[in-house]
Amino acid sequence: MTRLPSEPPDRFGTRDAETRLNSILRFQHDPVEQDWEIERSDGTRLNDFLNVYTSDELTEDEQFMLMGLIVASAHDALDFHGLTDKEWQAVHDLLVANSLLHASTIYYWCCADATCVDECFTLTPLMRRVWQDAFPREPDFPAIAGSG
Repeated sequence: MTRLPSEPPDRFGTRDAETRLNSILRFQHDPVEQDWEIERSDGTRLNDFLNVYTSDELTEDEQFMLMGLIVASAHDALDFHGLTDKEWQAVHDLLVANSLLHASTIYYWCCADATCVDECFTLTPLMRRVWQDAFPREPDFPAIAGSG
């Protein structure tokens, strides 16, 4: 039996980080929003989000939350707006460079328990490559049936 990579501890965004990012990104506050990074994802704004990540003075909590938005937006771009190689490379490089901070986000998008393509995201193969590059000493994820 193949040993799965070790699941990192869960990490969650903070209300303070969300408030500041809403201000920076010009999002309206939504008191009933549950999954900020998913609900606010926008593949057409991926470059804007990347620019904020690399140019603004952000706390670790803000970086963590913003990267969740970036990955969800990359997924949106991949599915609906044409994720470019340059955009993906920027996301990949930031995730690898800050892998300990973003380990739980990377792991989530890798869909560790997926056994077929219907059980994972279209972004999962790319995120599994991020995992391999970020954590080369960890075991790899098993192949997903039906993925090229």
